[in-house]
Amino acid sequence: MGTQYKHLLQPGKIGKLTLKNRVIFNPCETLYATVEGEVTQKLIDFYVQRAAGGAALLVVHSAQACTRLDPNDPFPHSLRVDDNAYIPMLGELSEAVHRAGGKIAILVSAGGGAQSMGFPYDRGLEGMKEIQNVGASEEQSFVARRRVRMLSADEIRKIIEVYGLAARRVMHAGFDAFYIHALGGYLISQFISPRFNTRTDEYGGDFDRRMRFLKEIVESCRKNVGPDYPLVVRMSIDEFFPGGRGVEESIRIVKALEQLGVNAVDAGAGLYESMHMIIPPIYLPKGCLTDLAAAVRREVKIPVITQGRLYDPELAESVLAEGKADFIGMTRGLLADPCWVKKVQAGKVDEIRRCITCNQCIDRALKGRTIRCAINPIAGREGEFGKGPTKVSHPRKVVVVGGGAAGMEVARVTGKKGHSVTLFEKEARLGDGQLKLACAAPFKEEFGNIVKFYESQFSGMKNVKIVLGKEAGIPEIKKESPDVVVLATGASPVIPEIEGVEGKNVVTLNDVLSGKVVVKGKVVIAGGGCAGSGGADFVSERNGKEVTVVEMMDDCALDEELITRLALMGRLKEKNVQMVTGHRIRRFTTEGVVTEDKDGKETTIPADFIVLAFGAASFNPLEEKARQLFPEVHVAGDAGQPKKIKDAIESGFFTGHAI
Repeated sequence: MGTQYKHLLQPGKIGKLTLKNRVIFNPCETLYATVEGEVTQKLIDFYVQRAAGGAALLVVHSAQACTRLDPNDPFPHSLRVDDNAYIPMLGELSEAVHRAGGKIAILVSAGGGAQSMGFPYDRGLEGMKEIQNVGASEEQSFVARRRVRMLSADEIRKIIEVYGLAARRVMHAGFDAFYIHALGGYLISQFISPRFNTRTDEYGGDFDRRMRFLKEIVESCRKNVGPDYPLVVRMSIDEFFPGGRGVEESIRIVKALEQLGVNAVDAGAGLYESMHMIIPPIYLPKGCLTDLAAAVRREVKIPVITQGRLYDPELAESVLAEGKADFIGMTRGLLADPCWVKKVQAGKVDEIRRCITCNQCIDRALKGRTIRCAINPIAGREGEFGKGPTKVSHPRKVVVVGGGAAGMEVARVTGKKGHSVTLFEKEARLGDGQLKLACAAPFKEEFGNIVKFYESQFSGMKNVKIVLGKEAGIPEIKKESPDVVVLATGASPVIPEIEGVEGKNVVTLNDVLSGKVVVKGKVVIAGGGCAGSGGADFVSERNGKEVTVVEMMDDCALDEELITRLALMGRLKEKNVQMVTGHRIRRFTTEGVVTEDKDGKETTIPADFIVLAFGAASFNPLEEKARQLFPEVHVAGDAGQPKKIKDAIESGFFTGHAI
């Protein structure tokens, strides 16, 4: 069982710490801490479930080591380790993870530095005064766009001192290893990056002086934790930004760290200015960072941890087998399925709820909200739902109409509870409606993982009957004599009341994505939201088409997650897709689309085909009659309110729990 994953499942060592397999749950900002930066029960439940799911080492997300000198919280609700007052709850976390069978480390930051986008730990100052960051020099982040005060040499030495004290606290709190946060352009990273460190004293200038801050931090940690406690440095191997640090210099740094007694390096990439490399979106290849790790591993003897969309077990195994790295770091994959490792061990990889790289998790954190997962509604709710649905004492007959994301989740949850479930799907396969259309856009084929997961679940549930290729109306539902009916019939395209919308050259995006209509020549996408911009990507992939997107807002794809949006917009720019923003569509003609700008000036954009991408409207034709005939009726997913896949699955999850 799981024997084809022998490299992935074999034990490994970081210093004197033995790990039971090669899978590490990498840090992710959850925002589950208190506003004062203390561990909560919600945070404990989150990590315990992933420890119980088999991950060898869990690395708690960024905790702050010196909030007095870098006074801005990089995120609201960041953890803190800069006072002994935090030890008790840190200890509760480490003990709970150990009881669940895992080892635990914590990623500790000296501060956000120039890149900090949060607000002062002295709360209530937002909007009251200018927020000023601190940094290695006065170089500003293009993302944070804040003035930066250069830290003095005395302040740097004080940070080094208190950072070592933070390492001692972590050790005393029962953690098994300590991660030094030198990744992604945060404060420590800024000192070793020529992009941010332009100072001319003993902490800036040539390689050795830029390295000095990190070197002395390592020495301070070692002084406080002793010779045997595992220290890991998490750093960008390539910053992927002009003027930033590249692979060659990073290898020099790792070699120096090895000589200093660092026990492993976690090889990441990027700065905030190249955030798509810190958290690779769906448009980057799986395993896109493994070559960076391999370049480092060839030069050092200490273990190297790699990352970057490695949540397919087959790929993770091959990376280790080829010697590119010693450990697999994974965040989104274990957010989507905490039991990823146990399923690999049991040979049940088909049952893994594989991440679809939609980045809705990151989107929430960047907006200051607690982290969630689009396809795993339990993430962040482990304390309440982590043990799975409670079996009912009196099973009922449940009919679900619609085999999309919401309908499948309703059937899964109600089936797990012990109800007798019949799910009707009018297409030949589950998910062959809106989910299938979502899979059609470039790089979105991974959305098909959603269907594969539910198919694997239903194959082992004898109390769940799937009826495919049959559109269920009221007569079909009545034949089942249900106690409960769930309508998850999805959504249909919005057809606006615009002159000329019935023209032969006007089609819906759904028809284009499904292949029902093949567009030719010049194509205008009417609507530049997430769907329309993705549709433009789809259409522009086909050779010989000139594509223009028309959007009434000032920019396109504003409803898409930031990192994914930046990557998508970059793709459209490379393919010369034209973006006409701030224009309202007045009418469609045989010649094209007539738009009106904010000054009322009309322009005709030539088009052979016009593709409507104005969003979706609920398709729910059965509710009124169903409520008259059946004792209990629920509406789930887009049939109630069209949103994203996350919302559809979450709606199905809570609907299922309510039955």
